Amino acid sequence: MKCYQCGTCTADCTYANMDESGNFNPRKMILEYFEEGKLSELCWLCAECFKCYRCPRDVKPYAVLAEMRAEFIRMGKAPAYVKAFVETVKNYGELDETVFFLKLMKSGNMMDMSIVISSLKNTIKNRGLSKAVALPKKSPCAKEVSKIFSIIEGKSNVELKAEDKSRSIAAAGVPA
Repeated sequence: MKCYQCGTCTADCTYANMDESGNFNPRKMILEYFEEGKLSELCWLCAECFKCYRCPRDVKPYAVLAEMRAEFIRMGKAPAYVKAFVETVKNYGELDETVFFLKLMKSGNMMDMSIVISSLKNTIKNRGLSKAVALPKKSPCAKEVSKIFSIIEGKSNVELKAEDKSRSIAAAGVPA
């Protein structure tokens, strides 16, 4: 293993520096992954800020944590909030917080209510009360997002023609 446990990744980690419990430790998770094959559920907390890129041994801690997440997904053990997030984006074309939280509550694996309340307060502050409690609407790009999921999941051999791709990009206001 290239990692010699210098701790640079943990020292640079945005989340590790905010984690009052001290449980989020990329250095330790990487060691346990390489030496014991242990997957840490804490890998889902990585913000993928890439601050750990300064690894003197070029281990790429962010890539190791991403591989852990991918392994959880392959095993069908993604956390409920990840599944709810993916389902919401897949069905609505974007994250609708109301639908997301309802899916979490339905799954019985609700996150800490303080996070829910904080998110709702931010939504009301940024979008107003009427938007925070509005019925969910699909994004104008919901069909395109759904196609992307179909391609990724291998359920469809959808091929976007260059002209269709250009039209979609132009409609989204993104330069081609």
